[in-house]
Amino acid sequence: MRGPLAKDILNTAPPELRMGAKATKAYLDMREKILSGHYQTDQIIIPKDIEENYHINNNSTQLLILRLAMEGLIKVSPVKERSWPNNAAINEYRIADMNIRHRILSNRQGGFTVDISQGQKQSAIKEVQAIEVEYADREVAELLNIEPGEKVVFYRTIQKLDQETVIAISDTYIPFWIVEALPELKKPTTSLYQTMRQLGKKPTWCTETIDITQASSPERVAFKLSPDDPSPLIKIIRKVYNDDGEVLSVDFLTDRGDLYRLKYSFPLYAEDIPKQMRNK
Repeated sequence: MRGPLAKDILNTAPPELRMGAKATKAYLDMREKILSGHYQTDQIIIPKDIEENYHINNNSTQLLILRLAMEGLIKVSPVKERSWPNNAAINEYRIADMNIRHRILSNRQGGFTVDISQGQKQSAIKEVQAIEVEYADREVAELLNIEPGEKVVFYRTIQKLDQETVIAISDTYIPFWIVEALPELKKPTTSLYQTMRQLGKKPTWCTETIDITQASSPERVAFKLSPDDPSPLIKIIRKVYNDDGEVLSVDFLTDRGDLYRLKYSFPLYAEDIPKQMRNK
């Protein structure tokens, strides 16, 4: 489906609602006001105001907000600054930007910080969070085409839109030959693939497998998400190859699904794919 547009959403009532219930009428009225532009994008919504305006209780108000959030109309975030009337709240509710074209567009080439920085007032922030020598478990060994128990380098980086907003986390596993470049990898400005080239490995191709998931509790802590935020995460497994089809690294990438769009280009016919990369 393309879209849908705001008018399409407005003209299609959610199914299986108790249409005569006071809470349902409040939900549909709030929904109409958001979709018709009565509320502006990023405008804060106070649950107490909803209770008083529609004469419904707190439970009904929370269900109303949850339904609006599930439909992408309200953004749920942890409270950053406590001030009346939000003193006791754990969440902050704002009108969401429904235009997905406004999200960060990743072209899937090189580092994500380039994507994140596009159109922003300041450059994105990249931090190296961990570099450790580990022994490959069965999954990592299979992805790297090595034996379980072989030494690998685990390399975790995080990308931030600003000091508060973690937007992507990358867990990369690299065969042990990268160990001589560990001092270079510790620098946030280092390009992993350029470092590989300097070691004579020449990364030229990658494959990616994408899953959409709900955030687990460790992921919510890492991304500083509210426990009530229904936004999904984009989970990507990227395998990087050289021209001979040798696997140079495997990345477990996790991106905020409410902030990212992914752009790909690829050949339409198998004969246009290098022979070594077919069926990878």
